[in-house]
Amino acid sequence: MALRTSRIRLLLLGLLCCFTLSAISPAAVGAASSVVPGTLDGSKFAFGYVNESGKRVLSNTSTKPARFTIALFAPGSMLGIKYIKHQKQTDKSNGRQTMWNFDQDEGDLFTLPKGHIEGNSSVLLAEKKAFQGQELLKFTPEKNGKWDKASIAAIEKAKKRKVIRQRIIGHAGREAVVGVVEFARVAGKKPLASLVLSTKSGLVFQDFVGNNDKQSTWRVDDGGVFQSDSFGIVFLSRSKAGFALAYDWQGFEGSSLALLQQKGTAFRTVAEGYRYTSPV
Repeated sequence: MALRTSRIRLLLLGLLCCFTLSAISPAAVGAASSVVPGTLDGSKFAFGYVNESGKRVLSNTSTKPARFTIALFAPGSMLGIKYIKHQKQTDKSNGRQTMWNFDQDEGDLFTLPKGHIEGNSSVLLAEKKAFQGQELLKFTPEKNGKWDKASIAAIEKAKKRKVIRQRIIGHAGREAVVGVVEFARVAGKKPLASLVLSTKSGLVFQDFVGNNDKQSTWRVDDGGVFQSDSFGIVFLSRSKAGFALAYDWQGFEGSSLALLQQKGTAFRTVAEGYRYTSPV
C-alpha cells in the first residue's frame, strides 16, 4: 500500500471521530450447538479510551451501550464501568481519540465507580457474561525481553523464514509467553512479521503482512521496520476454546486494536478497533 494511500485512509478514520469496530460471532466459527465453552463473541465487546483523570471512558459502542459493564486494561486488569450518556462532538474537537480531546470527542460515556485506569489508555469494554468460561491470567510485561535460541529456532521452522528482529512483550508465569518477531525478506514474497504466543502446547501466530513501501511497510512512517516496542497487551486469558488476548499496536498516526482468540496454531480475529491519535 502506497504511503499516500495510507495517509488518506488514516486521515479519514480520524475525521470520523470514532472507533471502528468489526466483530465476528461464534456463528462464524460453528453452529451454536457445537460452540466450545469460552468461545468469544465479538458483538459483546467494544474498544474505548480513558480520560486524563482515569475515571471516565469514551467508546463508540454502536447499540445499547448500557450493556457494557466491564473494562479490561493493561496488563490484564478489570474494573466495573457504568454508562452515563452519549456525548456529542463539539466544534473544538481536533478529531483525535486522546485524553486531551476527550471532552470534545463524540462517543458513549462511561464512568468507573471504583478505581481508575492510567490516562489515555486503550481499554476493551465487555458485557457482564462476555468472558464466561475464561480464566484471566496474570500478565507481566517485559521491557527488554528476548526469545531464547530454542524458541527462535521453533518459530523459524514454523514459518520457514529467518528471524531478524525479535522481542518478548511479556509472560503469564510458566503458562505463556507473548512476543513479536520480524522475518528476513524473501524474494517474491511480501514482508512478514508475527505476534507470537508460546505455550506448553506449542506456538500460535498472528501474522502481519507488509508491503514493499520502504517508508511505510506495516504502518505509516515505520521506516520499513516492524516496531516491536509499539505493542502492548491489554489482557491474556485461557479457556477450553484456547488462549485469547487483546493488543494495542501504536503507530505514528494511531493505534490498531484487536481482540484475538486461538484457533489451532493461528489466531482468529474476534473484534478490531482503531484510535486516531496523530500529533496535532
